Amino acid sequence: MLSVHLTCLVICVPFIDRSLRLPLLLALLMVVAFVISRCVADRDLGYRNFGDNCGICHHGGTGQAGETPQLFGRVDLIAKTPEGKRYLIDVLLNGLNGPITASGQSYNYSMPSFRRLDDATIAQILSYASAHGQTHPAPVFTAAEVANARHESMPSWKVHDLRDKLAATTPLP
Repeated sequence: MLSVHLTCLVICVPFIDRSLRLPLLLALLMVVAFVISRCVADRDLGYRNFGDNCGICHHGGTGQAGETPQLFGRVDLIAKTPEGKRYLIDVLLNGLNGPITASGQSYNYSMPSFRRLDDATIAQILSYASAHGQTHPAPVFTAAEVANARHESMPSWKVHDLRDKLAATTPLP
């Protein structure tokens, strides 16, 4: 495949007017730079949104023993199934209240709802946290998935019940 592209370049480039080669090369480089900058911008948005909304309580994603659970290295594992992804979205939209066990540690903390955030922001936060695990490729969350879950508001105790049901079928880290 590479040889076909190289052959095309060798054959086609001589037929491009010399006066157009530099402008075309510059245009191509601008497109590549734009695509790379968009990828970096999306990653930076996830980082910033996670830090602004989750990082304080979850200590940058590493958690605090007995206080708040670690997120990095766990979100990707929970999000491996559609039910796990939906549960994580429900946690951000509706909060979570009551005792849980995460990574062998017990926690009894009340996490607030982040329903005030738009769908894209919640998807960026969850995708960012998911990317900081061992799963490759990491599960990615979309604004459409969040929008779909947003239609069903529930109290935080019901989210806790969903966690128990999920843990009964799939061990949660």
